[in-house]
Amino acid sequence: MRLDLMGLGSAIIDFAPANTGVPLSKVRAFIPFAGGAVANILVAASRLGLRTGFLGCIGDDEFGAFLMRDFEREGVDTSCVKRVRDRATGLAFYSVDERGERHYVFYRVPGHSDPETTLKPEDIKPEYIAQCKVLHFSEALLRCKETRNTVFKALSVAKENGVMISYDPNMRMELWTSREEIIETQREVLRVVDVFLATLREAKLIIGKESAEEVADSICALGPSTVVIRESNRYRIATRARTLTLPIFKAKAVDSSGAGDAFDAGFLTGVIKDWSLDKAVLLGSAVAALKVLKVGTRAGLPSMEEAVRFIRKRTGTNHSRSPHVT
Repeated sequence: MRLDLMGLGSAIIDFAPANTGVPLSKVRAFIPFAGGAVANILVAASRLGLRTGFLGCIGDDEFGAFLMRDFEREGVDTSCVKRVRDRATGLAFYSVDERGERHYVFYRVPGHSDPETTLKPEDIKPEYIAQCKVLHFSEALLRCKETRNTVFKALSVAKENGVMISYDPNMRMELWTSREEIIETQREVLRVVDVFLATLREAKLIIGKESAEEVADSICALGPSTVVIRESNRYRIATRARTLTLPIFKAKAVDSSGAGDAFDAGFLTGVIKDWSLDKAVLLGSAVAALKVLKVGTRAGLPSMEEAVRFIRKRTGTNHSRSPHVT
């Protein structure tokens, strides 16, 4: 089976709040959703029509079974998912404030609820990676030195087979041991990445500059051929030849959890379909805007038909969204 997009990372359970606009301590109940940044991207891309597969570990428990059922229901290939005995699936609880912004608390107990840390280099199947078009990963497996080696083996296999490598840190600072280790690891990764996707805050942390333009150019200089930075009200797309910006589709957020993952899925879908970068960004922006309209990490993820309809409606009634090229 040839895949369009393969994801390397962690899959967890997100407990979404039953009531929003309050802090975590005032949430009355929580609703479980399948989650994890890379896993979210695969599900979103699958709904957009891509053939996707997940490479990673989950707990051999009921929550692991929950994740497997969700992957299978969404059409994500699970032939390289490793169920880890005596490990519980990682959990995250979050609240949503009055602006729709989420606030997370992660439950990862070393040696108990961290199945992703057991992924070993021998678990990487070169033939599985070689048959996909794009390999996408996050920083989840980079936090642990053991799994870091596994990630770099996968990246090496991808490079050897001409597979495009996409990376979104989706940085969880609280799960790292030191700021210095984060920066050093990110810079090492950027040397082999083709597509880099991140928020401006994350990119500033890695590069150490304040200007969005300087940040994007500096990241391009490190290795990636395409850089997409999510600023507060626009996307900045930089290549070695040009820079362009596009406004973000505005939406009244009910729950912003997974919005960045939704954007990544839309953008990578456009790239895989050989769309121009501006059209790929518009698709990503539309998928993210539709996602935030519903509570839950994946509840609002659209089909391609729904996303295209949204783009046509917005671009047909609002100001022109032709990219500004500098």
